[in-house]
Amino acid sequence: MLSLINPERLTLFENKLGYSYTEKRNLILALTHASFAYESKDLVLDDNEKLEFLGDGILDFVIADELYKRSSGKSEGYLSKTRALIVCETTLTEKAKELGIGDLLLLGRGEVSTNGREKPSNLANAMEAIFASVYIDGGFEAARRVILSVLSTPVDAALSGKIVFDYKSRLIEYFQGMTKDKSIDFKIESESGPVHDKVFTATVIHDGKVIGKGIGRSKKQAEQEAAKAAMNSLEN
Repeated sequence: MLSLINPERLTLFENKLGYSYTEKRNLILALTHASFAYESKDLVLDDNEKLEFLGDGILDFVIADELYKRSSGKSEGYLSKTRALIVCETTLTEKAKELGIGDLLLLGRGEVSTNGREKPSNLANAMEAIFASVYIDGGFEAARRVILSVLSTPVDAALSGKIVFDYKSRLIEYFQGMTKDKSIDFKIESESGPVHDKVFTATVIHDGKVIGKGIGRSKKQAEQEAAKAAMNSLEN
């Protein structure tokens, strides 16, 4: 099992994560997708699904505890919504990409052929599995330190009200409340790639001008990315 991933690549990942594993097999297990384990029956491998389950619970508790300590006077509803922003698939996927988890994932041939290294579900699930693997390897305090380190920026952003993932709705609300001309249009400019791996390009148009452009693997994602670019431009 230890020979499945180059040790130097594991060490580089540990440096990014800020944790050195006592047992590297715990990290490799967290990176083992069910499709790879299924196609490698001769190796008798487990996959990361149970670690993902455990990591989800640990993550929820650590973030709940942190928000409780830092949100004096806030309601239970506020805390729940804020935690949801931090532990959602979008946040975990972004952090997984920053850490380069996709390049390390052990995937079956089918997952590789359908761009499994970029799938948000694979990346977010692996991120949770890695949190659990740190807990298994080094205990709760080690897992807590890693989680709060990896998610420090999203935690700060959520507490300051700066995390908004539905950029399209926020952009529409902005124009409805801040301008006389409320009309904005979303347009899919192009699509490319095979049927199973499409890439869409969307634009946001206001007053005849493109104010944001985005690319995604679905029309919805492309529109969200375009709206995000428009919001960033407006805020700047």
